[in-house]
Amino acid sequence: MQIAKLCLAASMIAASIVSAAAVETVNPLEVLERSRRAGIEFDQRMKRDAAEQRKRDNERKAQQDKEQAQREAQRKTEAAAAKAAQKSRPATNTPAPSTSSTSPSQGAPSGTTTLGPTN
Repeated sequence: MQIAKLCLAASMIAASIVSAAAVETVNPLEVLERSRRAGIEFDQRMKRDAAEQRKRDNERKAQQDKEQAQREAQRKTEAAAAKAAQKSRPATNTPAPSTSSTSPSQGAPSGTTTLGPTN
């Protein structure tokens, strides 16, 4: 019985060593091929992402240029309208006539007399 248990244990150890060795066996060419394909996929993904980023940047720049052109057109329209309104308005910037005589508020107060020698 002892020998049977010993043989059973030895066969189990041998089986586990063989299965472990089978798991450890790797085909290096297959690993290289998978790595190469992963690199190619990564490069393609990076190119695609860069193209999408350029497209978004170009769209954003086009939108900003369009808004800038609209603001410039609005400013020019407002300037032209203001100029037209200024031309159609009559000139009322003539100075008011000035009086050469002094008014009572500018001279001596009314109702007061000046004390002093009279000629």
